Amino acid sequence: MPFSRDTAKLTVELSRLAYKDAATAAAGIANIGLDEFKFYDGGNSTQAFYAATANDRYLAFRGTESRNPRDWVVDSRFKAGPGALGSVHSGFDQALSEIWPELAADLAADARPLTVTGHSLGGGLAIIAGARLIDSGSAPAAVYVFGCPRPGLIDFRDGYDRALKNLTHRVINHIDIVTRVPLLYQSYRAPGHRQYFDKAGVFHENAGAWQIIKEDLIFRITNFKSITALGLANHEIGAYLALVNSL
Repeated sequence: MPFSRDTAKLTVELSRLAYKDAATAAAGIANIGLDEFKFYDGGNSTQAFYAATANDRYLAFRGTESRNPRDWVVDSRFKAGPGALGSVHSGFDQALSEIWPELAADLAADARPLTVTGHSLGGGLAIIAGARLIDSGSAPAAVYVFGCPRPGLIDFRDGYDRALKNLTHRVINHIDIVTRVPLLYQSYRAPGHRQYFDKAGVFHENAGAWQIIKEDLIFRITNFKSITALGLANHEIGAYLALVNSL
């Protein structure tokens, strides 16, 4: 499915609402014409909500509880383990498992098209959820993620892309550091199509890897003495919301 600007605008708003408490999120989805709200809380760190229209369903995962994206940079304990479609980040996989039994049962009970979304850690959970759905024979209609870390190893990326690449869109805001971790030398990769906003906020649909790598290196080298080079501000959900809504 080609990248849809309207779907991106809806899913980035759902990703923003996923950071809210259940009551606020429910009010927010009602304001944009969705209903059938259900909130999932794993009791530790994993939260998500489900919402729908008459014809479509949406699942939005909450991002990391930490307000400091440096957590993604300083924590090098990126262990991988077996998951649907390949080797995935074990922490992400375990977090999804907190709510998966109830969530999977609810999703299986309805045949309407399902779009899965999330920002930051929520994006990683959305991709792994998409893999679990395809592994169970129930493919999502689309996966839209924002500022998403790399959720699995090379074998996962390859297995996922064979099944879901054309349905998956990873939105990247220039030098957002979270989209660069876990690191490539650890064999982590991210699946799907890259939808990239450059330094000037210009949008590049289905961007190539080398374009992003080149601009990333140039910026970090020329700003190596500045905290800006970490791209922390680029990771904020508000930054993604503004960029996507400018399309």
